[in-house]
Amino acid sequence: MANTTDNKEMIVTGIPSAKVKAIAERVALEFQLAADKVAAHHAEPGKYPMPSDARSTEQILARRFRTLPEAQQKQAADRIAVELRGGAARAKRLGDLAKVDLKSSSGVDEQVRKTPLPTRMKFPVEELQRMSDALIGPMTAQEVASAAAFPELRNLELRIHRVKCVDETSEIGKDEIDLGGTSVDEDGDTKKVSAFRVRSFSTGTVQTYSPPRRFTHFSLTEQSKVTFPKTYFVTLVLAEVDWGGLADFLNELLDKVKAKVAAALAAAIGGAIGSPGGPLGIAIGVAVGFVVGLVFDYLKGLWGDEVFKPITVSATISSLTSRFPGGQDNSTDRTLDFKGHGGHYQLKYDWRKYN
Repeated sequence: MANTTDNKEMIVTGIPSAKVKAIAERVALEFQLAADKVAAHHAEPGKYPMPSDARSTEQILARRFRTLPEAQQKQAADRIAVELRGGAARAKRLGDLAKVDLKSSSGVDEQVRKTPLPTRMKFPVEELQRMSDALIGPMTAQEVASAAAFPELRNLELRIHRVKCVDETSEIGKDEIDLGGTSVDEDGDTKKVSAFRVRSFSTGTVQTYSPPRRFTHFSLTEQSKVTFPKTYFVTLVLAEVDWGGLADFLNELLDKVKAKVAAALAAAIGGAIGSPGGPLGIAIGVAVGFVVGLVFDYLKGLWGDEVFKPITVSATISSLTSRFPGGQDNSTDRTLDFKGHGGHYQLKYDWRKYN
């Protein structure tokens, strides 16, 4: 069976469309501005007032900021005081969002909503299909016929095989590691994957799951507006329990990122997006993982919040009868590297179709 008939899976590391990438980078700038305001407010609350809405980007980030040690918070405030004097260099980095006023009582969300997307960033809706084809490729009639040789498998799961501590973090004592995350199905519906305790780790410790542990699963036959091929995304969050509710923070962050990405893509293609499935769902899934990575990188640089960056993976299923390479029900094992706070962990996983 030719490889072109196989299901496809990948670790999401980039966006194969310059236009969609530009939208994602602009969304990331919104979060960077909110992080700037949180740090500035810590030093001068009267000068940099926070919006009262608990669902605002600033308040979501502020809940994370308050879990950091006081010394770290002060360093972040000192860094942003220097950054805000950046003048032309800062304005160039922020582009059209440089007009957002951090001293205003209006939050970043409200100000950005009133800032039209630059015309140069708009593109036809066909760009989303081109990006989708670049990622997963179109499925031909020949491929459909070849896949039909196998019986139907109606469910998909992501399984954890092993978690290894290559180097423990700089926390005092053993690392108490939790694993959680979120999933996004073919229709763009997001679900929380509740965190569970993996175990206590020191350098060299390995937690093996035999049989592999199901992390999350999807029905391939649920009522959907999306036809095959269908793409699924999972974001994995590995965290040391002393890191102050990181999993809860990430769930809030992912919801906010997804909403902003969807709104920005709607503005880019010039209209309401309706159900976020198909090529649009793929664009949102890829962009969300990309934006979250940029946000975590920024928080590490500005706030010194050095935690494991979440990692997003995806699987595209061609049909109920399709298989992974080699005609297998399961994909090849993949290894993810989580690094931060002086530590390094490796997580081995795969995807599997089943009934």
